Order: sequence, then structure tokens, then C-alpha cells
Amino acid sequence: MITFNEEEYAVGKEVLVSVHDIKRVFWRGTEPVHALDGISLNIYRGEYICVMGPSGSGKSTFFNMVGGLDTPTAGRVFIDGVDMAQLNAEELAFLRCRKIGYVFQQFNLNTVMTALENVTLPMVFAGVSADEARARGMALLDRVGLGSRWNHRPKEMSGGQMQRVAIARSLANNPSILLCDEPTGNLDLKTGKEIHLLLHDLNKNDGVTVICATHDPNMLSVSSRMVWICDGKIDRIAESKHVKIEKDSLGIEEEDE
Repeated sequence: MITFNEEEYAVGKEVLVSVHDIKRVFWRGTEPVHALDGISLNIYRGEYICVMGPSGSGKSTFFNMVGGLDTPTAGRVFIDGVDMAQLNAEELAFLRCRKIGYVFQQFNLNTVMTALENVTLPMVFAGVSADEARARGMALLDRVGLGSRWNHRPKEMSGGQMQRVAIARSLANNPSILLCDEPTGNLDLKTGKEIHLLLHDLNKNDGVTVICATHDPNMLSVSSRMVWICDGKIDRIAESKHVKIEKDSLGIEEEDE
């Protein structure tokens, strides 16, 4: 069995996200539920990380902590050296708008807006001019293969097309981090594979750091490292090249070199 050596792995890499002993406690009546129970992790610029684990393991909660969508009960999250706990609401919104792109399982598109309007909406909040936003939005839709459908609304699109629009929207303000929460969860196998390859292309050719919370074992083929979470704790970490996914059980086996 291969043991992950972070010191060796980190040589020549720059830390982009640093998570220090984060905990998140929810309350069910008077009973505490420890969604995250002391997770520490460094994520390096240019990585493609898959965060895996069964439902209820803490994947999405971890995703929300890194993305600034929720606040840890304890612990700290740093993005590019910035302690997110020290930011006020306006500063946190600024960081999320410009450094982090989000892709969700449910797409979260505005149903009355066209594909182009959905993609350019984050640019409006960032103060981008209308002409620049339109040009950038069309370029992004071309990038995800939907340039010809810029005027279509979500109800006129397939699930895969809606997810492509969501990915284009996530790239609106040139983020350094792309957070994907079960991005293929509502897609068929073929369409899911297309999304895998698109995210892989963005990671390799654009240098976007991808952090993907997923159940999908096929995401492993495009990732650089896998983090397995169980019961709110990191169970193990491995480079993807050393990991074999058991398709039927979502268990993992680490392969000897």
C-alpha cells in the first residue's frame, strides 16, 4: 500500500488553499451533528482535487467552507494567504466574485435568462462594461461548445447543456479556483464524461485549480489527487495515479508501483 507523502508531493508547488483544523457542527434539536470534525488540507495551485466519500460524509460541507458559502464552527480557511474569517461581508463577496467559480449539481441557472445573460451575470456584479461582458460571455460559451445557443433559455436545453452554461458562468471573472459540487450528479454517463473532459481541459490548459466534491468514480481519471472523507474526517489521501476505483462500491484500492 502506498502512503501519501505530502512533503515530497509539495515540492515546487504553491499553496493556493490552506484549511486548518476546520470543524462544522449543526444541531438536530439538542444533539450536535459533526459534519466536519477537524479537517486540515493544503491544495496547490493548478491541482485537480477530487473530494470523495459517501452521502453525509462532509464533502459538500467542506466545499462550502472553502468557497466561503458557510463559516466553520472552528478552524480557519486561507485563500491565497488571506484568512477568510478576517474578511467582512463586502470583502468576502469581493473575494468570491473574483477568485472562485462555482458549479453545482442543480445547475442553479436563472430560468428566465438566456445562456448569455446567465454567463454575464457575475460580470455585472464585478462592474464589467456591457460590451466587454457580452464579448467575454460569447467567448466562454464558444469555449464550452454552446456559442450557437447563446439566446436559448434553460428550459430549451438538455441537462448537459445547462451544466456547460453553468461552467461558462463559473469562469466569468477568470477565477483561480473552480469549486464543483457533484457536477455530473444529474447527468447520464456519456454527458458526464463530456463534463469531466471539459473540466480537465480548463485545469490543464487554463491553469484553473479544480476542487470537485463527487460520488462519481470516473472523475478520478482526470484528477491529480484524491481526498477521501468519511464521517467528517479525512480518511486518506492519494495521488490519483496510484488509486484504482472499484466501480461497484466506491471503495478504493491503492496500487503498488
